[in-house]
Amino acid sequence: MVIAVGLFRTGNMVFWLFAISEAVLMSCRFLDWQIRDRTLRGGNVPTIDRSVLFSTLWCAQQGARAFTIMIGNDLVLGVLAATLVMAMIGPICARNYAAPRFAFMLVLLCDLPFVLGAVASGEPWFMVIVPMTPAFLLGAMQIISNFHRSMLLTLGMQAKAIHLAQHDALTGILNRQGMDDALIQITPSPDRQMALLCIDLDGFKDINDKHGHGAGDILLIEVAKRMAAQLRSDDLLARMGGDEFMAVVRGMAPEKVGPLADRLIAEVARHPFTLEGGTVVQVGASIGFACLPEDAVTTVELRLRADQALYAAKHAGKGVGRRYGALAPTAAGERRPK
Repeated sequence: MVIAVGLFRTGNMVFWLFAISEAVLMSCRFLDWQIRDRTLRGGNVPTIDRSVLFSTLWCAQQGARAFTIMIGNDLVLGVLAATLVMAMIGPICARNYAAPRFAFMLVLLCDLPFVLGAVASGEPWFMVIVPMTPAFLLGAMQIISNFHRSMLLTLGMQAKAIHLAQHDALTGILNRQGMDDALIQITPSPDRQMALLCIDLDGFKDINDKHGHGAGDILLIEVAKRMAAQLRSDDLLARMGGDEFMAVVRGMAPEKVGPLADRLIAEVARHPFTLEGGTVVQVGASIGFACLPEDAVTTVELRLRADQALYAAKHAGKGVGRRYGALAPTAAGERRPK
């Protein structure tokens, strides 16, 4: 609208150049938006390099137009230029506060050429704008900083809420919801190996009943630490409730999962646990596991079969590990999904 008024009032060719460059930049930004939208729809994170470049060029263009108008000494265009610059500052602050320094640079590209044009216009009263500018820029920076701080606080609280929702408050490892969410994101594939281990503590209930829930909590914390020490950094460990745990390991051949289960059992039972007051207790662990794709097709099926293997391990005398695929038909045939 400002360019159109400039063309109508002055007929200056520079406004045609502004109109062409505005149309070109608008088209480039629209195409860039389309590309980024397609990238997001494809499940990837787009780069923003072109967007940053086009935003910088666009704000520089607004500043150049404001400078050109202000040195032209046209009162109507001057009012429109001032209105346009002020109108742009708010959206710039509101849309770019995630990158405060970039946002402030865009504000400067719009405002400083306007101020320089006012000074160069030869109108003495426009000099009043000069002492007003620092306060205006400080106000804009404060708005950007406040928005940025609020965003960081919100993201921090969201991350904390997600962490609390997905992690066990006692042991710090994943809880049932966290493990469920993790398994949902895993897409089973015939060429990807994964094992799921169901772990149940032996003798925990007697200790909990005899020494109280506080002692049981201490014991669960120490057990989680011992098991986590035996797993790799990208493996998953969760407390599913009570004294039940679950571990998920990916990229491990089935013949190596059995020894891992044995190490977890040995680590839990090898050394006694010392409770508050110096009381020493001992617990063991039974583990049932199943492997994907050898023992199951889906993660749901994998969980069911690992749980069936744990059932067999408990009935085998506890303190042992059992794989679903190695169970005798008489022991597991009735429990296998048809």
